[in-house]
Amino acid sequence: MKNLKLDWTVWKRRLAYGSFAVLAFLVALRWTFPSQEVKERLIVEAGTRGWQIDVEDVSAGGLMGVKARGVKLASDTGLSVPIDEATASLRPLPLLIGRRSIAFDVSIYDGRVKGTADLSGDQHVVAEVSGVDLGAALPLRKASGLDLLGRVNGSMDVTVPAAPAAKPSGKVDVRVTDAGLAGGQLPIPGMSGGLPLPRMGFGEVNASVQIADGKATFQRLDAKGGDAELTTQGLYFLVQPRMEFAPIFGTAKVRVAEAFWSKSGTQGFKGLAEAALAQSKGTDGSWNFTVTGSVGHPRVMPAPQR
Repeated sequence: MKNLKLDWTVWKRRLAYGSFAVLAFLVALRWTFPSQEVKERLIVEAGTRGWQIDVEDVSAGGLMGVKARGVKLASDTGLSVPIDEATASLRPLPLLIGRRSIAFDVSIYDGRVKGTADLSGDQHVVAEVSGVDLGAALPLRKASGLDLLGRVNGSMDVTVPAAPAAKPSGKVDVRVTDAGLAGGQLPIPGMSGGLPLPRMGFGEVNASVQIADGKATFQRLDAKGGDAELTTQGLYFLVQPRMEFAPIFGTAKVRVAEAFWSKSGTQGFKGLAEAALAQSKGTDGSWNFTVTGSVGHPRVMPAPQR
């Protein structure tokens, strides 16, 4: 049996023609990119999900994608999220096996969120967060009533099944460096306006969330190395399509370092805090709180100790 040999002269010509055709298509796509039509489609898609969207500029992005600049998302509840720039591109390899999957890169709050998301069948999202500035996140400040500080880094790997009866699953890990409070108010029963909070550092905050059976449980949420230490117990929230209103439950414990009370501007706060939170103080000197409300609008209230 004679050995079969490929005629590379013929194949080189075919590969060259094929490459030229693909290149010509991509160049033509960029030159004729339907910016206005894409912008209108984004507005329609956002509207079906309860959001209003305003985009300054839309253009081609990546190999087979779209780039949007100056994006402003707003919900019917008044929540507004500004996005500096966002790029979403179809991933070529999954298309070869019939799956639609995109790679995304979002610039938000002086940081970035990069990852991939499968759009066919089960929606599998893998993402990395780097350098997001909590101090710039005005919606978070409005929701919590606290001026939060810190830089967020983390990762997520979450699957949302296509079957209506199936529940999301996955894991989220987050680390916040230089975490703290720049101010805000803590609601106190019987106290109008709440307890004004001074600037306070929490050092490094670490959180690990496990998602299973429609429930997201904090396996870890603590803060160490700052003016106060924070620990939580039994903290969880229920996963639902509109996470802003997802119910959250649990308890938290805060212990303030004695050195904090010697700082300028905190002397008067100590007496006020001791009086307002007296019933929530445990035998170890920590203040105890209950966490209720929703993910987008949490309520942290003193928990009376018995």
